Amino acid sequence: MAGLTLDTAGALAAARELGAAGWPAAEMLLAIRIGMAEGSTARREGEENPHGG
Repeated sequence: MAGLTLDTAGALAAARELGAAGWPAAEMLLAIRIGMAEGSTARREGEENPHGG
């Protein structure tokens, strides 16, 4: 996940506002980071092959 940034404090605050605390909040942050990494990979692959074939 190199090069990805996440406002951890802000994301944790948002998780707490949604009612998550402790491990559930940490798991929510992990899910966000995984989603960011997958999105970054998909965009990078799209840039390498813009015509999809």
